[in-house]
Amino acid sequence: MMKNVLVITPFIWEGGPWRGKRTVYALLEGFRRAGYDVHVVTATNRSDLHEEEWQGIHIHYFRPTIAPGAGQFDAFHSFLSQVAQGASPWRRHLNFRLFWLSFVWGATRRAKEVARQHPPTFLYGINNPGIPPAWRVARSLGLPMFSRIMGSYLPQWSGSRLLLYLARFDELLAFKLPAAALIVTEDGQASALDIHQRLGVPLERVWLFRNGIDKSFFQQPLDKKSMREKLGLPQEAGIILWVAQLVPIKHPERLIDALPAVLAHAPQTHVIMLGDGPLRDALQRRALDLGVADVIRFEGFVARDALPAYFHASDLFVALSDFGNIGNSTLEAMLCGLPVVALDNGRTAEVVHHGENGVLIPPDQLERIPNALLSLLENDALRARLGANAARYADENLFTWEERIDREIARIEKVL
Repeated sequence: MMKNVLVITPFIWEGGPWRGKRTVYALLEGFRRAGYDVHVVTATNRSDLHEEEWQGIHIHYFRPTIAPGAGQFDAFHSFLSQVAQGASPWRRHLNFRLFWLSFVWGATRRAKEVARQHPPTFLYGINNPGIPPAWRVARSLGLPMFSRIMGSYLPQWSGSRLLLYLARFDELLAFKLPAAALIVTEDGQASALDIHQRLGVPLERVWLFRNGIDKSFFQQPLDKKSMREKLGLPQEAGIILWVAQLVPIKHPERLIDALPAVLAHAPQTHVIMLGDGPLRDALQRRALDLGVADVIRFEGFVARDALPAYFHASDLFVALSDFGNIGNSTLEAMLCGLPVVALDNGRTAEVVHHGENGVLIPPDQLERIPNALLSLLENDALRARLGANAARYADENLFTWEERIDREIARIEKVL
């Protein structure tokens, strides 16, 4: 008997097939591997798309009535990522919320149609737009529903309760709608107890899973010299790698602000910034004003196939977010043998061990960022030791994507 799963998500890949985070695709591929027929409901504004099959996944599109601030979007070109490039935070906020309303309405109608044609065993909603329609359809059909949130700083919210409800109602709703389980990426921002105590989610339904990593993909035997030649990077430079969206919560400006002090002692330092976002133009202007623009390469989003070359060409990895710094890019950097310089917040210290596989900076002492970078750039032996420890830790303690998703599906099927 065929098992069907109906997944409602705003995207499969964010910046094109195989570009951006692998999280959603890894889940869908895992369901297929477990014997499910996978049906995905998502949005597009392309008139030529209605149904599509890709990698054995059945994609069912609908056209939202309101989708301001973006170009063409579909399962492989995320509306959310496009709108995130907008310069005005108020306009981004408004566009996100208008899209959310339109997505919830349109996805609910489309998912009911798909469910009649391909009766699901259960529903699975992803992120703020996907969870409410999955809940509504599951409730109407009397089926289990699982929610998936890919990280959030809401459990760390320190502002007023009223402001939380007004500014982040969609994200709060995604946490609070009843589901068989709320599956949250364990990216160092919050624990299950944080989510329970601060947002009122029943503790027994919070599942935290750290993302998987493509071990064989990032552990390729790529030597630094060849990768630097391939990428056109100076052989003698100390190269700092940044891999994250250029958004306020990630604070990429902290790295740029640290560079004048770093270059004063290590003048051959270079920085590679992978990722894009609304801060890019401001960061480039900031680099010019500080006189460091010549040593920074803004590469934007790159295809996943290109990532190992950047990791293996670099000397150290930096993560300076306010709420937690053990997202996928940090884990991949460690797997490639890069020591990590990160702010010691959230649960970052559970993975990045100060003086063992990285350097942690107290979040209230940002002035220490330059010295932390220099401690590794100027000490080859320390950098090599911490990098080797990082690679060993990642290999021994982190799951592959297949292992990670199989564990989640096993828990889902136990509930079912």
